[in-house]
Amino acid sequence: MKRTLLVSVFTVISCALATGQTFRWNDVSIYYQGSAHYSRIFNPNFYETEELDVNHRNIRFGGGLGLMYSFSDRFSLSLGADYDRKGAKFREYRRGGYVRRDYTLDYVSVNLMGRYFIRDFNISVGGYYSRLVYEALDFYDDVRIGNEKLRNPGRYLDDDAGIIAEVGYLFDLDYRTKANVALFASYGMLEINRGRYQVNHFQDSYNQSTNFVAGLRVTIFIITQPY
Repeated sequence: MKRTLLVSVFTVISCALATGQTFRWNDVSIYYQGSAHYSRIFNPNFYETEELDVNHRNIRFGGGLGLMYSFSDRFSLSLGADYDRKGAKFREYRRGGYVRRDYTLDYVSVNLMGRYFIRDFNISVGGYYSRLVYEALDFYDDVRIGNEKLRNPGRYLDDDAGIIAEVGYLFDLDYRTKANVALFASYGMLEINRGRYQVNHFQDSYNQSTNFVAGLRVTIFIITQPY
């Protein structure tokens, strides 16, 4: 009986010590993340009279996973893969009413980021490459045909690449897990419009259409080998 009691006390103390360990970055960590973000296409005009639809919210979502290698407690390098939903909402005034177009662009993205940690604050900067895997157009015509959904209408190009930046704050979940809550933004550097309207009819000049995203991202870091 006494021996059983001593074993039970020892077990409880051991568990308490284990759960009371402080978090330390290991060489390799895995992470998974999700985001809610505002999506916009700069210079989106496909038709000369088209404009962004500012009356309807354009919130999209994304998520993914990846690996992070820590060179020290302050500097890390991460490689991740994400499924990102982007797009924009447009409207065009025509014959007494608005024609509204909601474009959905789904990308599979690979990103490489350098991460710098100052205690629980962190700053990340890097780049991404994306491949378009799904495109849809929700077409709303208040005057003539009503609503219509077109899949893969072919307005946008398949490839996108750009820069991404993030500022976040880390929260300890336990001795091997941290949660990072961050504000992030990404800006595309490639032309994504398949067909561009001519801005200057006397010169060969066009607006370049690019993706822009800004929002909130939550990332869970898990070290692979706790100390």
